[in-house]
Formats: sequence, C-alpha cells, structure tokens
Amino acid sequence: MKDTQPQNRKLKPWAIALIIIGATLGVGMIGSLIGGKMDGSYKQPPLHPADWVFPVVWTINYIAIGFAAFLTFQANQDRARRRNDLIWYSIHLFFNMLWPLFFFRLNLLVFSIIWLALNIVSAIIVACRFYKSYMAAGIIIIIYIMWLFYAFYLNCGVMVLNV
Repeated sequence: MKDTQPQNRKLKPWAIALIIIGATLGVGMIGSLIGGKMDGSYKQPPLHPADWVFPVVWTINYIAIGFAAFLTFQANQDRARRRNDLIWYSIHLFFNMLWPLFFFRLNLLVFSIIWLALNIVSAIIVACRFYKSYMAAGIIIIIYIMWLFYAFYLNCGVMVLNV
C-alpha cells in the first residue's frame, strides 16, 4: 500500500550548506580560470607574499564567505530579506569573479583598482546585511574584507610600480 501523504522535499541544512559553499567555490574557480596568471615581468610591491599563498587563502576565503551566506540563509526566516541578502551576495561574487580577468588576463591595472573598489563596497554591503541577520556571518565577511583591502594594496602597488 502506497503512502498518500506528500513527502517533505525540504532540503536538509547540510545540503543547503554544500550548495551555497560549492557555488561560492565554483565562482572562485571560474574567476581563477578566466583570470589566468600574472605576467612575471611586473614589479611587485613590498609585502607581496609567495605565489602559493594566494590559492590557499582564496580557497579558505571562499569557503568562509560561503559558510557565512549559509548561516545568514538559515537564520533569516523572512523570505524577502533572505532573497535580497542572497542577491547582494551574488552581486558581490560577480564583482569578485571578474576582477582576475581585468587584472591578470587583460592587464587593466587602473581599471582593476576601480573594479576592486566596487567589489569592496559590495562586500561591505553584504557584511552589513549579514550582520543584521546573523552576527557571526557579518564578522566572517568583515575578516574577508580585510583580505580584499590587502588585495587592493597589492593591486595599487603593481599599478604604481609598473605604469
């Protein structure tokens, strides 16, 4: 005899976390693929880390901000607010994904500074929105923003030393 009750098709929290974190890592991977590598002839600014640091730190950052998005998604029961938070998060990921293209592949050093500034502004908006929904998520984004400011310093340094 078949059960006539409708099945609960609601995703489990761990599945939602995997989807959000996986999508965030996917955006990072796409950005890395379209960005390529920096021309080795550029002079680097002081405090430039070893090349192996970037993929490690960016991977950790993508996992962390994906987790922050998941925390906000879970904490926010207002569907409109949840949707708007994810829209702002997606806008930020769009800016983040295209920056490597402008900086590494197209060598648009000045434009990439402007683009990175927009990326930082969008991350600050996301941090404020996430903080209101779930304080820990906002703090995670703030920590990530500190890395974006470091990237901004490096971008400016490369531009000043090479233009």
